[in-house]
Amino acid sequence: MIQKIMDLLIRPDSFFSEKANEPENLKIPGLIVLIGAILAALAAYQVSGLTARIFSQAATAGMSSIIGIIGAISGLLGFIILWWLIVTGIFFLVSMVFSGKGSFKRTLENVGYGLVPMIFGSFVTLLLSFYYLPMVRVPVVHSIQDPAAMQQAVMQLTQDPSFREFTQVSTIIALIFLIWSANVWIFGIKYARELSLRNAIIAVGIPVLLYIIYMLYTIFAGFPIAGGA
Repeated sequence: MIQKIMDLLIRPDSFFSEKANEPENLKIPGLIVLIGAILAALAAYQVSGLTARIFSQAATAGMSSIIGIIGAISGLLGFIILWWLIVTGIFFLVSMVFSGKGSFKRTLENVGYGLVPMIFGSFVTLLLSFYYLPMVRVPVVHSIQDPAAMQQAVMQLTQDPSFREFTQVSTIIALIFLIWSANVWIFGIKYARELSLRNAIIAVGIPVLLYIIYMLYTIFAGFPIAGGA
């Protein structure tokens, strides 16, 4: 198993060429996605805890827990929907330009395998959240009936130096592991959709490059990133 993982991460061409001769199977990719989704949920729960603390004096009993649970569910579903289903759909559609022939299920399988590097990135981000988030100074709102105060508190939170540094560092880490996943996806799409290496690079590279530009713009322009890794 360890050798298979090493082949996937370091020799993806060899890994997917062997997979191409095997029946389509979503069990292992599904497990990979589930692990990534759980890590994303834990990280989202950590961040949501800051928001819950903003309203701790104004919200009813149990509201803080509800906010955390909603954040965790959003992180869980966001990873599954964005990084597995939507990414697979994008690669599948773009590869149609190059007359891709493979099935959507095989594409889904190979994209799932390609998420392994991003799981590492999610784990690092989770560890960073335990370091940075306790240092964040969270403003408190005393009444949820004061929209101006709520908006000001959220703005103060996002401008907190520790929170901003956490956001920037975690985004850069996510970007690095996304590039690693993209390298794996190139060969996954090559075999899943029966493309040349050049066309697989284009099919994967264009969407990933656009998302990287979006990530860099949002983080350095000071806006929150939606659906981050």
